[in-house]
Amino acid sequence: MPERDWKVAKTRHAGELNENQQRRLRISCQYIDKLLSDIEDVLHEATSQSPFPRHVMDVGPAQIRVLEDYIRRIRSQLVHAIGWQNMRPEPPDIPATRSLLSSLAFIDIAIEELKPKYMRGSGAVPEDAVDALNGVVYELHSAVDGMQGYLKQKLGANLEQRLQHLEKTGYDVGLLRLLEQVATRNGLVEFRPRIDALASRLEDDSFEVALFGRVSSGKSSLLNALLGTDVLPVGINPITAVPTKLRYGAVLKATVSYGDGQSDLVTVEELGHLVTEQGNPGNLQNIVRAIVEVPSPRLKEGILLVDTPGLGSLAKRGARETLAYLPSCDFALLLIDAGATLNEEDLGTLRLLYEAGIPALVLLSKSDLLAEADLHRAINYIQQHVKHDLGLDVVVHPVSALPDSSAILNQFFARELVPRFDQARVLREASVARKIGALREAVKAALESNLDREKRTAVQQNKLDTTEIESALRVITGEVGELGTTLDRTFREFGETPAIVLDGVATRAVQWLRNNSENHLPSLQLSEWIHDAVWSLVQPSIEHLRSVGGHAIETLQNTAREMGRMDAPSREDLELLLRDMPRFELSVIPKPISPGPWKFFGERIVRARIKANLNDSMGPLLKRTLHLYGLASSQWSGQVIPKLEAVVNSYADAYRVQIHRLNSTSERVINVGQLGEDLNFLTSWDLASSPDLAEKRA
Repeated sequence: MPERDWKVAKTRHAGELNENQQRRLRISCQYIDKLLSDIEDVLHEATSQSPFPRHVMDVGPAQIRVLEDYIRRIRSQLVHAIGWQNMRPEPPDIPATRSLLSSLAFIDIAIEELKPKYMRGSGAVPEDAVDALNGVVYELHSAVDGMQGYLKQKLGANLEQRLQHLEKTGYDVGLLRLLEQVATRNGLVEFRPRIDALASRLEDDSFEVALFGRVSSGKSSLLNALLGTDVLPVGINPITAVPTKLRYGAVLKATVSYGDGQSDLVTVEELGHLVTEQGNPGNLQNIVRAIVEVPSPRLKEGILLVDTPGLGSLAKRGARETLAYLPSCDFALLLIDAGATLNEEDLGTLRLLYEAGIPALVLLSKSDLLAEADLHRAINYIQQHVKHDLGLDVVVHPVSALPDSSAILNQFFARELVPRFDQARVLREASVARKIGALREAVKAALESNLDREKRTAVQQNKLDTTEIESALRVITGEVGELGTTLDRTFREFGETPAIVLDGVATRAVQWLRNNSENHLPSLQLSEWIHDAVWSLVQPSIEHLRSVGGHAIETLQNTAREMGRMDAPSREDLELLLRDMPRFELSVIPKPISPGPWKFFGERIVRARIKANLNDSMGPLLKRTLHLYGLASSQWSGQVIPKLEAVVNSYADAYRVQIHRLNSTSERVINVGQLGEDLNFLTSWDLASSPDLAEKRA
């Protein structure tokens, strides 16, 4: 006998199997139990909500009960079988959520393979079916994404905790919490994304104040003085094209995000090198965002301050296209250096801000440099020129970053900024309150539809063409879903477009030489044309995004009206998403070009020479800058489009579910008593007593 078998035989007890035999016994019993579960699935198929049953049920209810008794008996015997060897069923070690998420991942893959580009393997997809097929795919993706999100948030505990936190911060979200509980109790999962979006809107209570001004106008120094810290680098080197945002944090820390989606926690000293032209020339490190958390009471109220780069030549153009390059903000402060003269760049910046609908105040920085009489003259001079050139009546506030002038700075902050933030918060809360009210009506309608299905079906189906409504919703779902692929491909191809940009600049230069008597092309003019050429490449994609998003919002609004619903998204929901679009900005301006003698050889040769000159002097830099700008734009669209999808799907899914209920295609076993109680409570909801009522319901 081999040594191993001898040892086993020597230590075994009477009737005991060896280790391998015991393992086989356990595995066989587990496999038998799995087959019994399969049998149960077949027996319970009659009560399943699956639209694709696999079996013809030729087993009656009485027979099913007998078979279930046999199953229980077999399972009892399985436990006895392993108990004979002193074994017990092993406790489970695989979390249910992991298994569910794994299955959902495979479902997602199966859904993706329904896209037209994959379906073509089974034959050409008719052109008139492409949009609808994309819509089917993204409808299914949306439902799966919702389920995945719910699982990843530990079965919804995250949303409940967020609502509780909002109540502690002073928001009246009692009704929103109640709606979340009602939706959960009654299986109205289609409303959860809307509740989540409303919570996010309340959580985003910041009031973004951006400082604009020429290089060395004192933006960084003023922000440091406002916050009582030296967190921002101060000097003559221009800041890169990435605005630096300052918000409240318990401890001082800085985070930079890159175009590839990665983020790094950096020291304040490292930040100084990353956000200055000297430390990061041309933003070669492709930083798309810099955020500094500062433990300053000035920021506790939700005010977020932004140190922006100078707009440079952008401010001079004033064209509609340049508005897209403005950093997003709720309020703007334009700093004019008291030691310099008001110039075209200052006026251009102010013009752009007002054309973009951004309220602005004018600050005369470094006012400590002027005597009182000179200060009054400087203020009057600025006011008169702004009135003459822009037709605007502005109040100019003298400020200084010096410690001796801190009282003036503190007064400005308390008198001008804090009240504006309070007003913004009130407006934001009012907007959310209206949407919560509309959501209440929508949830009530869903509950009523469940309670009185037959009656409401007979009434509403005569009024609604549900086929057309579902088709319209499917189309916009597909259009929005395809945006990500389209824009990502476009933005990532920017690095291959320097020749197109230079060709556009050369064409503009030839026209300019023809219409002007000058014999050279100024640097600032060339820089402006480069930015115009880049925007001409970007604009179609941005307009496409706005068009698709606008069409989706309009379709949802029309659908809500047809269905007699109050809940629908607004254009504001779209505009809130289109924030923080990256700016294209060259780190250096082109050298001036003098056509010289070749201007006499015809426009074609002049154009070619200008293009060659620009390519020699800055071709590699332009290519690299376009590549980084494309990556930043791709990341931006990768953040915006999923948010747009969430807005569209949250409403479209709710409309679809109501249609399915009307058509009796969304059956669910419901607790009629609980449903009726929830409906009565929502109907009698009184905002004045909402906290007490919400507490009772909770």
